[in-house]
Amino acid sequence: MKILGMFAPGPNPSAALVIDGKLIAWAEEERFNRIKTSPNDFPFSAARFCLEKAGLHLDQIDHIAYGWDCTRYSLQAPVFYEEQHTKYPDTHSYNKLQQAYRLNLYHPDRIEQTLQLGLRSLSPTNTVPPVRYYSHHLSHAASAFFASGFDEANILSIDGSGEEICTMLAHGTPQGIEILDTYKLPHTLGGIYATFTEFLGFKPYMDEGKVTGLASYGKYNQDLQDKLDKMLSFDPETGHYAVNPYLRFIGTHKYGRRFTDEFVALFGQPRSRNQSALEGNYADIAFAVQWRLEQVVMGMVKRLHNRTGSQNLCLAGGVAMNCAMNGKIAQMPLVENLFVQPAATDNGVSLGAALLAAQEAGDKPRFTMQHTYWGPSYSNDYIETVLKNAKATYRKSTNVAAETAQMLAEGKIIGWMQGAMEVGARSLGARSILASPIFPDMKDKLNLEVKHREAWRPFCPSIKAESYERFIPSGVDSPFMVVALPFSDAEKANVPSCVHVDGTARTQRVTKESNPLFWSLLDEFEQRTGYGILINTSFNVQGEPTVCTPQDALRCYYSTGLDTLVIGDFILTK
Repeated sequence: MKILGMFAPGPNPSAALVIDGKLIAWAEEERFNRIKTSPNDFPFSAARFCLEKAGLHLDQIDHIAYGWDCTRYSLQAPVFYEEQHTKYPDTHSYNKLQQAYRLNLYHPDRIEQTLQLGLRSLSPTNTVPPVRYYSHHLSHAASAFFASGFDEANILSIDGSGEEICTMLAHGTPQGIEILDTYKLPHTLGGIYATFTEFLGFKPYMDEGKVTGLASYGKYNQDLQDKLDKMLSFDPETGHYAVNPYLRFIGTHKYGRRFTDEFVALFGQPRSRNQSALEGNYADIAFAVQWRLEQVVMGMVKRLHNRTGSQNLCLAGGVAMNCAMNGKIAQMPLVENLFVQPAATDNGVSLGAALLAAQEAGDKPRFTMQHTYWGPSYSNDYIETVLKNAKATYRKSTNVAAETAQMLAEGKIIGWMQGAMEVGARSLGARSILASPIFPDMKDKLNLEVKHREAWRPFCPSIKAESYERFIPSGVDSPFMVVALPFSDAEKANVPSCVHVDGTARTQRVTKESNPLFWSLLDEFEQRTGYGILINTSFNVQGEPTVCTPQDALRCYYSTGLDTLVIGDFILTK
């Protein structure tokens, strides 16, 4: 069975191709159209790539698996929303307008017409396969559980909302996924975090990671926790929680889209983007909402464990990209094995829907995800043609790992483009900016000269598997840079530029099997410095998607303070 998974619109639309239960290709639309998160677009370029990688035309696809249950939603959501208006009286039109917008956005007629218009060019016969709809949160859950390698596991899917559901608790077994509990709008943990993202002066559904990073500069404040009780109440043992809609959804919105004037009266004025996030009490507010999120989710983890007895846990949904929360969960005594879908936001929904469809068709779609390199790759011949067309000065290397390691040891900042592109928010050695963590000023140089972002933002390390426990003594595995873990006290001073202010690091454990060339680079760097660890950040500047093509890499290289570009077997230096 040949299934093309898709989901859009919304932040991070993507497409994934699954054939006979096996993942073949998977990519996000933003990498092709160069619009960060690409929230208003359908993943037509991503779909084209998936088909081209497999050598297929669209008319050879059996059906499209779409990660939103549009048919059920269009019928049941109006009734649900009317019930909400009765439960939470609303004298303002803002929330009703938002609900009407969502109903239109995911109406099945609109989705199918858009797919027909956008995909016909991929079919020699101008025909588009039938569309099958799958629950958004069930798709999230499948994207994690089916790729975890676990025989059975508890599953948490948490985001802003999918249809009317915001949080799903489930249990995965060889027979499938059983839904144990759900939370519906307005009880949205992802929405609350987006509210504070906007309030703190960042872009919601894009910059939530900045709030997580800022939280490390704050401190516990009981007054702020008391205020949060009025917005997000919870039971720490069970994780049962409730959101007050009058602080987010219902009321006048003079200051922002995702918080009401009543919210501003409670928490104060939102941060101006001209004001440092480290001023005032904004870092303490970030700490408060981060701490509250961790307590709520860890309570749900306890509840799942008490219900099923399982010590395996899978996380998906946009909230599962909160690496600090994931690190706390990973160290809970009742969690023995944790798998976080590396594309946990809506970029993973296309995969989950395709895997659900494959299971429905009788295929066996479960596997152990070892890497995220499912995107486009480019040959040396193609790369050299691009370099010649750009009239770039370059040379060909006979050992890019050794030469790159030497330049890194000398303090150079390097753009590194090798092999197939990663899917997900983290660059994991295919489209990366690399630097030595040994130099104390390297974090500041990267933020100022290359990434063009806030000076307090941290950078994360990739670590050679054989050296991993030297730096991460907990031993908790983190192959996809989505879990923040305590860094070794003995090593912090040796590699200061990759340890966050709170003493943690969001790490990638690199095995020789998952990425032989990147592992060799770490090994060569260790031979020269004694440390098998490198700063690894996404190959982009703030506000742009990670580079995809050689042309993208050249543009980023020449417009930033990168010293060197290593692309395929070719090296460019300034």
